[in-house]
Order: sequence, then structure tokens, then C-alpha cells
Amino acid sequence: MINWQAAQLRLAERNHAPGNPDGVPGPRTFTALYAWAAGRKADAAIGLRGRVAAERFAEYGMTTAPRIAEFIAQCCNETGGFRRFVENLNYSERAMLALWPTHFTPEQAHAAVGNPIEIAGRAYGGRMGNAPWPSHDGYTYRGRYDLQLTGKANYRWFGDLIGIDLVSDPDAAPPEAGPLIALAYFRQFQVNDAVDRGDFTEARRITNGGRIGLANVATIRSRILEIFEEA
Repeated sequence: MINWQAAQLRLAERNHAPGNPDGVPGPRTFTALYAWAAGRKADAAIGLRGRVAAERFAEYGMTTAPRIAEFIAQCCNETGGFRRFVENLNYSERAMLALWPTHFTPEQAHAAVGNPIEIAGRAYGGRMGNAPWPSHDGYTYRGRYDLQLTGKANYRWFGDLIGIDLVSDPDAAPPEAGPLIALAYFRQFQVNDAVDRGDFTEARRITNGGRIGLANVATIRSRILEIFEEA
């Protein structure tokens, strides 16, 4: 069981004041925890995630220190410290050919540099529920939200899971869609089972498809667990 009062005191010692150390993990406590994980002061994006955490973590099984730490760490890694929630498509010709060798010829990659609509259209078109390029589906349903959800089929699936229309106009989705999608993803793909086993490599594979970002997630996770372990 988490000693939340001790955790609140530890956060306060680190200049991330969670409000009154009453042992109740409310929005201010989770906002402070997210800010500590990101290594910066809380802003609106972090505050919103703190609120969602206080309201919905228990419902999604985020009830142990390792589960909470892994979840926040994965999302922090994917969003650059909760700053970027849409995929950066500024890929070089070389990167396109390395990442999507069956989707680009050298000529196509060269021509697409600086054109994010074409890059995403070719990279993601014709799969994940997207129509093939020259449809703009690949761009419309590019990586977004806290875990970089990609593809029209996934937007529809997770929109249905959280009760928010993500397909009609992804840009119009309310900001709480991001953390709710991530929570639904962890539950749908049983990421917490890997966390409970201590298999964080598998937790990263489920979330990301490989090992990219594994070391950074581990660093952030340790930073969060410091709050709980010392508590």
C-alpha cells in the first residue's frame, strides 16, 4: 500500500508542493508527481493529467507504485515531458527510408522531405484503417495523444473505449482524451501484468513495439519510484 502522506512530504521537499499532506492522492498530489517526473513546473497539460489521475487511476488499476510509475514514465517519454502530443513529422530522407523502407522509394523520400502530409500519408497509408496515399488519412490519424496512438482504426477503437469521438475531427478531441487513451491502452493490452512481473522491457515492447526509449523510461520510472520508495 502506498503511504501517500509520506509521498506528499517527499514531493514538497523537492519543491513540487502537493498541497496539504493529508494522505489523500487528489489532483494536486498527482499534478506534483507528474511535474516531478517531467522535471519541470506544472502547467495546464500536467495539471489536467493530475486531475484525470485522481479521478480515474483507481478505475484503471493504477493502484501500486510500480504501475503508477511505469504509466507516467511511458507517457512522459512519449510526449517529451508532456510538451508534445502530436507526432513530429520532420523526418529526413534517410530516416524515412530506414523507418519505412517498403513505403518509400529513394525518389519518393527525397520529394517528401518537408512535406508532413505526404510523409504521413505514405508511411501510414493503406494500413491501420487508413486509406492509401494520396489520401490524407495517414496525416489525419498520425501519432497523437499520450502514447502516440496511430491509425484511423485505432482512433475509432480507442475512441469507442473511452466514449470520445476521435475520428470525425481528431483536433477537436478534448484534452483529457490523451491520458484516457493511455489508461485504456494499458488495460486493453495488459501492460500492468508485465509491470507486476517486473518485466519492464516487455511493458515497453507492448507500448512502443520495441525497445526505443527503454532507457529513458527507466530513468523517469526510477525518479518516480524514489518518491514512493522513500515514503
